[in-house]
Amino acid sequence: MGTGPEARDAGSRRAAYKPSINVAQAPPLGVPLLYVAAAYGFLVVAAVLAVVNAPWLARGDYASPRVVLVVHLVTLGFLSMTAMGLLQQWVPVVWDVPALSMRRAAGGFAGYAVAVVGFAWGIAHQQGMVLAVSGILLAAAIVWWSTGVLTQLAHSAKPRDAVYWGVGAAVLGFNATWMLGLFLALWLAAGRSAGPVLPVHIATALVGWLGLLVLTVQLKLTPMFAMSKATPAESRHLNLALGLAGAGVLTAWVSLGTSSTVESVGAGLWTAAVLLTIIPSVKIIRRGTSPRFDRVFVGVAAAWGLLAAAAAASLWLDPLAVVLAFWGFITLIFSYQARIVPFIVAVSAARRLAGPPFGAFYLAQALQAANQPVVTAVLGWVGAVLAVLGQVRASPGCDAASGLTLLILVGWQVGGVAAALRRGRAGAMGAPAAGAGRP
Repeated sequence: MGTGPEARDAGSRRAAYKPSINVAQAPPLGVPLLYVAAAYGFLVVAAVLAVVNAPWLARGDYASPRVVLVVHLVTLGFLSMTAMGLLQQWVPVVWDVPALSMRRAAGGFAGYAVAVVGFAWGIAHQQGMVLAVSGILLAAAIVWWSTGVLTQLAHSAKPRDAVYWGVGAAVLGFNATWMLGLFLALWLAAGRSAGPVLPVHIATALVGWLGLLVLTVQLKLTPMFAMSKATPAESRHLNLALGLAGAGVLTAWVSLGTSSTVESVGAGLWTAAVLLTIIPSVKIIRRGTSPRFDRVFVGVAAAWGLLAAAAAASLWLDPLAVVLAFWGFITLIFSYQARIVPFIVAVSAARRLAGPPFGAFYLAQALQAANQPVVTAVLGWVGAVLAVLGQVRASPGCDAASGLTLLILVGWQVGGVAAALRRGRAGAMGAPAAGAGRP
């Protein structure tokens, strides 16, 4: 260990580091965990159906209700529900605003969960009336959730920076996704081909909603986990990435009235956004003052590698872009959850401890499993490669193996979350003794 001026300076920076968040505004522990638990359940069902429906996946029968069902269980059931739950935690803490009431949060969750179940049932059994009713309920639940988040943002006194506008744009993208989905349903009901509309619906969901959200989250989480700050030039690059991603989505919408060539231009803008996110993020991590390298960045790097591959595939409008994007988002979410869930638990435990509230940030480091993101990275890439081979070789065996890999990954993640909860409960039970001698 060095003892020179540089080492002492790094040590003083670590001692002075305080996350720019207010954990006192965090909602009760049950709010985000409701969403996370339900999201895991939907992903397990999607993984099982991916194994069962491997022959349809392997031959690229994307119009089959079996494939459509798997896709929507991943997008609506896992990815969106996870994002909604974590934003219930993230928005109050980051923007220092009161959390939504437990009644509103639980009601919104119940409405959305019931809508997704009904929507999945309607797809699986080709029940038009069930699809219509659940689709209306789904739209209402998304609007209800969105108004809560946007109202919180509107009442925040924090600066209107790129993170602020990025979250707002992502929430609007979520609503644009269901609106275009409704239009697509009416389009198909009129006996028309899904060809010109479906790619734009997919682009809006994966880039306008989920893509903008993960780009925005990177702006906050990368410096936080690395205990670092972005330079003005790096901030400009990351802000530009958000702008390019948004422009890519708008370009995809323009293609509805023009041609698929315009959509390829949008894909190029999204690819540039991914690359502009990776480069400054690496610099921020390397400059971090964390006492040791956080292995969460192994999982994050693996996820962004998959998202970059998805962006490259999208330039040719290749359906493999969706497969790679799914695995990229899943790997990214699970990697960050290995740190975020312990943080959520630590916030709950820290409320029973003496000391400053931002101490939850350090308590979370004691709860997390160091190698969980590394295993997530390996399984994420294995699952993605198997899924790609299943498509390229028309191999049901590879697609089934990819689904099994996803099941293993979910089991690994749930085990890590359960371990964090056990460690957090043990810390909370020891709170009185731990804080007894503190001022």
